Formats: sequence, structure tokens, C-alpha cells
Amino acid sequence: MSTLLNGLNENQLRAVTSAAPVILCLAGAGSGKTTVLTRRVANLHLNHGISAENMLCLTFTRLAGKEMKERVIQLIGEEEGTKLFCNTFHAFAVSVLKQHGHKLGIDENFTIYGDEDRQELLEKIIREFGNRTTIKKVLDRHEQCGDYREEDAYYLEESRVLKEYGYRCKQNNAVDLNRLIDLVIRLWELHPEVMDEYRQTYTHVFVDEYQDTNEEQAYMIDLLQAPNLFVVGDDFQAIYGWRGAEVRFILDFASNNPHCEVIKLEDNYRSTESIIAAANSLIRNNVNQTEKKLIAHKKGPEVYVSSSLHSADQEAIFIARVVADKLNSEDSIPFKNIAILARTNKQIDNIYRILEQAQVPCLRVSGKDDPFNSPAVRPLLQWMYFLYNKRDNIALKKCLKQFDVRHLQFSELEFKALTDEIPLWDALQTVRQDHTHSVHPFIMVVEAVEDRIDAADVNLPTECFDLLTELLTANKHFNSTAVHSAKYSIARWEESKQELGEDSSIQAFLKFLRYRDVQEKLIQEQDAVKLMTVHASKGLEFDTVIVAGLNQGVFPSKRGDIEEERRLFYVAVTRAKNRLILTCPERAPDWRGNLQPMPPSQFLDELGIGKEWAV
Repeated sequence: MSTLLNGLNENQLRAVTSAAPVILCLAGAGSGKTTVLTRRVANLHLNHGISAENMLCLTFTRLAGKEMKERVIQLIGEEEGTKLFCNTFHAFAVSVLKQHGHKLGIDENFTIYGDEDRQELLEKIIREFGNRTTIKKVLDRHEQCGDYREEDAYYLEESRVLKEYGYRCKQNNAVDLNRLIDLVIRLWELHPEVMDEYRQTYTHVFVDEYQDTNEEQAYMIDLLQAPNLFVVGDDFQAIYGWRGAEVRFILDFASNNPHCEVIKLEDNYRSTESIIAAANSLIRNNVNQTEKKLIAHKKGPEVYVSSSLHSADQEAIFIARVVADKLNSEDSIPFKNIAILARTNKQIDNIYRILEQAQVPCLRVSGKDDPFNSPAVRPLLQWMYFLYNKRDNIALKKCLKQFDVRHLQFSELEFKALTDEIPLWDALQTVRQDHTHSVHPFIMVVEAVEDRIDAADVNLPTECFDLLTELLTANKHFNSTAVHSAKYSIARWEESKQELGEDSSIQAFLKFLRYRDVQEKLIQEQDAVKLMTVHASKGLEFDTVIVAGLNQGVFPSKRGDIEEERRLFYVAVTRAKNRLILTCPERAPDWRGNLQPMPPSQFLDELGIGKEWAV
């Protein structure tokens, strides 16, 4: 017991040991939130006999969930720690649907459709329906509409398209990524016995980053009716309103749960006094927030500002020089402990280009340069999707593109599948014996691949990926660097899942590919400067942080809510442990790419401090 509680301050100790059934933990940046959450889990198990199987930890990134579960395993041992579900909302929804989705007509090998698959299928339906609406209108309605069954007289065409889309998803044994939680809610409401099973299983529910919950996630938590609920978050870091998160859920939590205990963690153990003073000065300009203030516990250098840079290119050159010369040589800071943040990916791209020219090792943490999105790897993944869900017509058609299939013959098979109400793959089987049919070679390759998979007893995604790479080498692109990089990433995912005692099957990997987050790239251990948007930096920390492009109209964005933009900059500032450097070019590209004079961001004044760094 004493070891478990060692080193905790008074409020951290309260958060770990409180017997209150409902707790709101307002955890400021760098205040030991992960320590508190994991030690509370360990305390409940070791000192109160609660099994890890009866605890549910919901996080907002797999990286956060992975770190928490690893810490819990260290505290309570591997045998019990691996039983804990500690992962994202999406991962939890997938696990529920995998086990009980059959009650909604969803087989356990379902495919998840992300943005690309969704748009491709919706565009096809719009064309078939006579182009009476646009993809933008349908996608906008898709974001607003919580249920494909809903119809609205004002959005009649969009409703028709979305209803058909829901039907096609069901045909393809596919689930829309944005509807995973909605489907869990529908499952629980239509089948109360399933909901009761989860209520009885999870007596203790933990929700991390509660300020980022959206309406569906909050409702799913309410449905669980956990007798013990611990939500932890920081409204000062609520930065996802643009994708549906509602900061009101954390702001109103105490009033909606009048008997809950509110515990504030305000001691910051990450950043220096100068950084914390700047963060406090900045965030007090917001009105709609809780009352708390970070308290620093270490000294360090001043916050530096460079605002005499003539252009965005000069800003990037300055950053490259600071990283290569001043920081790395004078202070011996490893490159991997330096992060460069900006408001947009476009700004990051420009800085990345200059850093590469200066031969500074750097890693861009974004969807770009993702080996899974490369032309060499995508066909292999489509084969994996199809082989493990034969009803996935989108994957089937993408696999078919590698074969010389006659359009008319294929259209006839599509029509047969439609009229006979059978999967497209079953329709293809009707010409299996016709060696002259243009689809026949594809059927033969599928059977040959499946025979090899069965003969080799392939169960892991790396094994399947290797086999497909070997069998489908007719395309010269398959022997590219991207293929090797993808294989490495799959192996790291496999290893991570096995260490945590979680499902590392091919089907689990294919589902993960659809809901993984951008921070997955950070699992790669490289001594390289990290470049990312501020949104992607959430939850991370670095010795040195450089925030670029601090111009009014850029950061804060002229299209964003000013309080959320300020919270976003607060997140950027509080990522830094020891050094914070802020840059602001005198001219920056407008939306057309033309250089325009741009004033410094109002946030620089709101920081209240800052020493000019001589260029």
C-alpha cells in the first residue's frame, strides 16, 4: 500500500484513494493525470479486491491507452493487468460489435469503412440516383444525422442516399467508422440483455480526456450506469469542438452529478516556472471554464520569441538553425526531444522541407508518408480486407482492378448479385467453371492465395502480409521501401498487442487500421525532431518545443472559435518541459499562396512574458 502511494501529493492521494462513487478529476497539464489514473486502478485491485476484468478505461488515443495499460501491468502484474480493457472508445465499440453485432446482422469479420470508402460508395449511390444532390451535401448530412433511418423533408435526397448507404454497408458486412458508437447504442437499446451484461461486468468505469467527449460517447457512458465512475480531464485543453466534442460535458459534470467529488490537480511537474506563468497568463483570458491555476515546481530559461523574421521561409530557416546549431550542439539535446508545432499541416510541410535541406533528422507526425497509404501497400491491404470479409464489395472491386476484367461481363455479375440479393463474390462463383470468362483468373488467384494461407496456417497480420507480398509480386511497386516500412509497422503493432495481452489477429489489425490515430507514428523509436500540428501533439511532452506561425488570422485561425483557439495554443505551450520558443514571420502565405503582411498573434501579448531571440 505504501509503495503504491509513494510520491503522491495531497490531491493526487485523494484521487487515488477516494471512496466516492462518482469523481470528477480536473487534471491540469503535467499534473500526473496518468499516474493518478493507473494507481487508482491498482489501488482498487490490490487493496479492495476489484478484478481488472471489472474495470473499463476509455481513452482518446491508443498511445495513451497503451501507456496506461503498461503502467497498470507493472503495478499489479501481467496476469491480472492484461485483463484490463484500456483503449479508445472506437476500440471498445469494435469489441462490443465483434461479440454481439450479429444481433444487428453484423458478422464478427465486419469491415470498417473510413473516409475514402464512405465517399466512394456515396458517390456511386448519388450517380445511381440521378445526381440529384452533391457529395458535400450528403457528407454534411452524414455528420449531422445520427441514424441512417431518419428522414427529413428538408434533406429528402440526402436522406435517400444515406439510407441506401446504410443498406449497402449492411450488404457488405461493413460498419461506418463514424457510426461505431451509434451502433453500440442501438444494440444496447434494442437488446437490453446485452446492455445488462456490460453493466454487470464493468462496475468501475474510467474516462480519460473527458473534455473531448462528444454526445454519443457521453450517452454511451450514461447507458453503462457504472456504480463507480471516475472521469478525468482538463477543460483548458478542450480542442476538438470542430469534430463534435462538447466541453460542456466536463463543465456541467458537477452540477449534473451533485453528489460527485471534485478533485483538482494543479501542481505541474512537467514545465518550468516561465512556461507555466505564460500558460496561466494566456488561459485566464477565456471566460467559459473552471477555476484552476497551474503551479510550477522548477526553474528554467525564459520563453523566447522571434518576431523579426521577414517570411515563412526565413522562419523555417531560423528554426532549422536553432535546432541544428544552438540546441543540439550547445545543450546536447537529442533530436527526438525536440518538437516543432504549427497550426496547420501546410506550415509543417514548409518547415519539414527546410529541415530536410539542412540535413536535420526529422519525423513528420501526420497522415502523410504513411506506408499504409502508399500505392505499393494499399493493394495488399485491400486483398487482406477482401480475404477476411468476402462480402466487402469495395475491397473486392479494388482487387479486381489488378485483372483485365471486361466491364460488360462484370456489370452482368453485379446485376445478378443485385437481383438475386446475394453477395457479389457469390455471383462471381457462378462463372467459376467458365475458363473463358474474364473474371475466372481472379477467382483462381483468390483460391490459390486461400490455399496457401490455409497450408501455412496463417494467423498473424505479418504472416498474411508477407504471403501476399510474395504471391502478388507481378506489380513492381510491391518491392518498395513502403512495403518494408509497412511490414515493420505491422510487426510493432503485433508485438504491442501481444505484450498487453490483447487480440493480435488479422481481423483485429484490419479494424485497427481504420480507427488508428496520428500518434501511432510516435511508436517508432527514431532520434529525429518531431514535426506535427498542435492537435496531434495533445497528450505528449518534449524537452524543447518550437511553435511556429504565430500570426493573427493563422493562430488564432480566423475561422475558429477564439476560446478554443486559445485552448489550442495553451496545449502547445504546455507541451514544453524546459524550453519554449515562439516564432512569428512578418509575412506569411494567404490561402492562395501569396505572401501577405500579417500581424503577430494576439496570443503573444496574452502570454505576458517572452524574451526576443536575436536572429
